[in-house]
Amino acid sequence: MKRFLLLASLLVLLSNCSEDQSSSFIVLGDLHYDLLDDHDMDWLKQKPGDLRQVTEEYTVYTRENWTDFMSVLKKRAEHTDPPVKAIIQLGDLSEGLAGNDVKAHQMASNTMEAIEAARMPAPWILTKGNHDITGPGAHEAFQEHYVPMIRKQTGNPDIKRASYSYCYNNVQITCLDPWDKETDMISFLEQELSGSDAKYKFVAIHEPVIPVTERCWHTLRRDTEKRDELLKVIASHKAIVLCGHLHRYSLVRRETPYGPVVQLMVISVIKERDYQEPAKVITEYGPSLAENMSGWQPETLEARKAMLAEEAKHVSYFKQTDLPGYAVIKIDETGERILLEYYAGFGEKPYDSVDLSKLLEP
Repeated sequence: MKRFLLLASLLVLLSNCSEDQSSSFIVLGDLHYDLLDDHDMDWLKQKPGDLRQVTEEYTVYTRENWTDFMSVLKKRAEHTDPPVKAIIQLGDLSEGLAGNDVKAHQMASNTMEAIEAARMPAPWILTKGNHDITGPGAHEAFQEHYVPMIRKQTGNPDIKRASYSYCYNNVQITCLDPWDKETDMISFLEQELSGSDAKYKFVAIHEPVIPVTERCWHTLRRDTEKRDELLKVIASHKAIVLCGHLHRYSLVRRETPYGPVVQLMVISVIKERDYQEPAKVITEYGPSLAENMSGWQPETLEARKAMLAEEAKHVSYFKQTDLPGYAVIKIDETGERILLEYYAGFGEKPYDSVDLSKLLEP
């Protein structure tokens, strides 16, 4: 009997050691949660473009679609296989532009209440976006409301800024804050990635590191040397970049001497819940991205075309649409694969499915 019990215990131990650690996480792009009462309207009226966006777009989308979209996400999180372990939000969670200190704290507080009210079955992993810190009092409100929520959601009381790492099983997500003047972003990222034994690594940053739209907005675009350093760190650790900012769904692979950089961009501002097939899908990377939207800042068109032409020399895979929704990243531990499913709007089935592991291959 003792021998039998010993054998049974050994089998249980071996079973636990070989336990499948497959998992999933949801990726959300910009959300721009916005309530009209969270703005100093006299201040906002001095900014006609922002006033229009607040009154005609973001507060309307929040009122009409936020609650139902959160229900869609919660249902997806509860019924995805393998289990969802995190909800990664890539910045611009709020609209910002509150207009004064009181309203900025009110907006940040209401936004934190909104994500808690969603009652997701997995923690929110929040990334700082430019809108989250735009306007009087916004920086201070972020530190007072967002950072404590990050601590709460991650279970890490030592987090003091928006640059931090969150790990579960064999997955590491490192969030970067490009606006933090006290942290060397590249050194921080190198330290976090090299000090981790996670098999699957992701870098969450609001701005892309590879330009994928006509605007050519991307991190460190004015400092080529530092950008090359950033790409080197990402590629050397085979990390996948998750980003937002430009309100597109995009997937790109860029070659570097240290291996490829794979970047996923997500947009989650739901304007029309039934918009599930894009009007246009762009797969050609290069100057044509800028030429197709030549009316935007025509005075910089030639410079942007030249930038895209140079970048195109290194791009081996590209797609882009204006389709809002969310991504589900599945870690298939048994097959050692990273799988992307992109859901458009309130759609039940994926609009797009891609094996990201293949894009990571040299």
